[in-house]
Amino acid sequence: MKTPTATKLSSGRWRAQVEVKGVRYSITRDTKKEAERAATLLKLSSAQRAQKMTYREAIDAYILKYTNPSNSKQAKLSPSTVKGYRDIQRQRFQSIMDLPVSTSLDMQSIINREDVSAKTLKNAYGLISTVLKDMGLDPPKVRYPQEGKKERPFLDSDQIKIFLKAIEGDRYELPYLLCLHSLRRSEMLAMKKSQIRNGMIYVRGAMVLGEDGMVLKGTNKTPASVREIPIFIPRLATLVKTAPDGFLCPYSVKGMENHLRRILRHSELPVSGFHMLRHSFASICYASGVADLACMKWGGWSDYRTMRQIYTHLAEKQEQADIEKLRNALAE
Repeated sequence: MKTPTATKLSSGRWRAQVEVKGVRYSITRDTKKEAERAATLLKLSSAQRAQKMTYREAIDAYILKYTNPSNSKQAKLSPSTVKGYRDIQRQRFQSIMDLPVSTSLDMQSIINREDVSAKTLKNAYGLISTVLKDMGLDPPKVRYPQEGKKERPFLDSDQIKIFLKAIEGDRYELPYLLCLHSLRRSEMLAMKKSQIRNGMIYVRGAMVLGEDGMVLKGTNKTPASVREIPIFIPRLATLVKTAPDGFLCPYSVKGMENHLRRILRHSELPVSGFHMLRHSFASICYASGVADLACMKWGGWSDYRTMRQIYTHLAEKQEQADIEKLRNALAE
């Protein structure tokens, strides 16, 4: 097999090109040797790759394969997914990243040594498993540590009234109101003035963080995320009317979230991020007597578990309040 030859770019980096099964790949690395090695490994058959490629290189090859624009037969990875994979590559399983994927390992012991949550472990090892399967290899089966069930934070209807008063006139009021209407952070960042009209919010697209900054996607997290939501807080319609055309929330994500936490803390409300405001939409629906299916549709939930957990929690809270009313009535 002829070894690919790398050429130096004007940026100072090196690029090697290789064709695999009719698809041309362009690989850029910091040195000539690294670029040529990566290209050679990509050209090898699956069996040969299993003998030579490290876990780090295998992840590189997988990302390259599923982001190559000339590979029209493969589903493309989103920028946010690629960033997540790169984070795993840099932060998780560092004891094996530079070992060949053919190395015999006690993967359960490696899993046990990772001091992170079960969810983080599942995501990280899920990538390793997917990469190995894509190479025609069988990933070892592992068990994850048990993790306690976490309550999803949200504001109840009384707390939302306090919050609305606290943010009135705030520079980030509009983004916070959009999230209270069930928008995810990525959907809020992608929202344009033209998408809010006739008393409705038309959710289309998302702004996500990629390797090189924020990227606008034409698709949403799930098919259910593409939705129309009725405006139920009149203040939102007023703010949108006077806002300039284009993106409604051209602000720093970190700045908005830090400011949100300060407001919640100062108002003596549960302190969390944008997702708490999204979950609070279910609280508003419950207080208004909105049916489960309508809340699920407007909130863009593809399954009802998150929304139902909040409905159940509020129903239990209301039941306790009713019990207290009954006891007080009999005590008089």
